[in-house]
Amino acid sequence: MVKVVVSIADSSLGRVDAVVAGLKAAGMVVDDVMEALGMVTGGVAESAMGRLKAVPGVEEVERQRAVGL
Repeated sequence: MVKVVVSIADSSLGRVDAVVAGLKAAGMVVDDVMEALGMVTGGVAESAMGRLKAVPGVEEVERQRAVGL
């Protein structure tokens, strides 16, 4: 499973719940919804990455990066 950060399009911020439901239907296991930031974090199978990008309201899908200090 790949950890991802999904950015929601500004035009879809009023329907975050519907976008999250679409992400789940596309195979994403949602860890956190940061509604005020328009971001969703979670995991998805590598093979499902393309399906996340096709969800209406999704602006961008990025792999989550680990940062060590």
